[in-house]
Amino acid sequence: MVVRVFTGLFKLATLLALFLLVLPFIPMSLDFEPQANTASLPGFVGPLAPNNKLDAVEFLFKNKLRGPESLAVYKGSIYTGTEGGEIYKITGGKVTLVAKLGRKCEGLWEEEVCGRPLGMRFDKEGKLYVVDAYYGVYMVNVNTGAAQHLLPAGTEVEGKRILFLDDLDIDDQGILYITEASGKWQLNKILYTIMEHEDTGRVLKFDTKTRKTTVLMKNLRLPNGVQLSQDKQSLLVCELGTRRVLRHHLGGARKGQTEVFADNLPGEPDNIRPSKRGGYWVAFATGRGNDSTNIFDLVARYPLVKKATIRFVYLLGAAVKYADRFYPSPALKDLGAQLENGWVLYGSYPKYGLVVELDAGGHIVRSLHSPQHKIHMLSEVLEHEGHLYLGSYRNPFLGRVKL
Repeated sequence: MVVRVFTGLFKLATLLALFLLVLPFIPMSLDFEPQANTASLPGFVGPLAPNNKLDAVEFLFKNKLRGPESLAVYKGSIYTGTEGGEIYKITGGKVTLVAKLGRKCEGLWEEEVCGRPLGMRFDKEGKLYVVDAYYGVYMVNVNTGAAQHLLPAGTEVEGKRILFLDDLDIDDQGILYITEASGKWQLNKILYTIMEHEDTGRVLKFDTKTRKTTVLMKNLRLPNGVQLSQDKQSLLVCELGTRRVLRHHLGGARKGQTEVFADNLPGEPDNIRPSKRGGYWVAFATGRGNDSTNIFDLVARYPLVKKATIRFVYLLGAAVKYADRFYPSPALKDLGAQLENGWVLYGSYPKYGLVVELDAGGHIVRSLHSPQHKIHMLSEVLEHEGHLYLGSYRNPFLGRVKL
């Protein structure tokens, strides 16, 4: 009996292994063609030496704010956007709904219907500009909740339609600088963008007065966080796919030129925001050094492994979604999305929290760690009134640590 069971399991395992081996070569409609890539990681020494400063984090508004990705301050209150398309105002210990982007939806398995606010900034007049990953750029009146659609997704800019916008900044003349993370995949398939290592990302320039949009930078590998430099003479762009920050000169003798501002970062950088010392805070979903690489780092140089992995979860998700047609349930819909979009693979990422402070020259001068996994999956740092507020695309709370 034991031999028959073992033999059956062995045959099943063999068939599964053979299926995975041929999976990258089976014709499919899924246009996923990964490239080999490598990116070095620094050692955790000097200003990157491990500490436990983030382990002292407070969890604010737990299960009330789900995925507070980006944070903006106006008249002492903090504003953020969450899963489901909502924008909230935080004043003291109170959370108030300001606006709802997107449309009514059943659940996050149809996030592209719900809407997803990401980067947000206030201009000098108190108007809130928000990037929705699926719908485009809005201007929100935080007093009335009215949202004006300024730059819809799908708008054609220099021959390519806008697909997945991520972050933005605004100058004193009303010019928006907006990152388009990918021109191929939407936010719900951001893992495809990362693993494919594709270079369809752009930085757009949008004039709020004339409504004209132009391309400032292109051929980027998942550009996300964007920040005007302290002197307003250049634009800093986090390029997640290469673990670096780029500087694009907006004025001066080097106008129009792009250079590396910070390289060899300890993870994939998300948003970048100013610090009170003339530098910048950069957040990482999962920080790591050169002695703590993860499974994604190991397979990055093997396109066929990446292709088989994504095809496998995609097919499983498609099967679950097909089953939901006959036995509809929220659980099946959620599982189908988790599989098809690759979200199930997030569990393979190390749960190491990390943020770093760069100086005006792009050098790391300070880092805050959470080696005990108290907090991770960080997207943005807001330095405000002696604290760091820690945004996240996935955490169901707003983090806060005292400086």
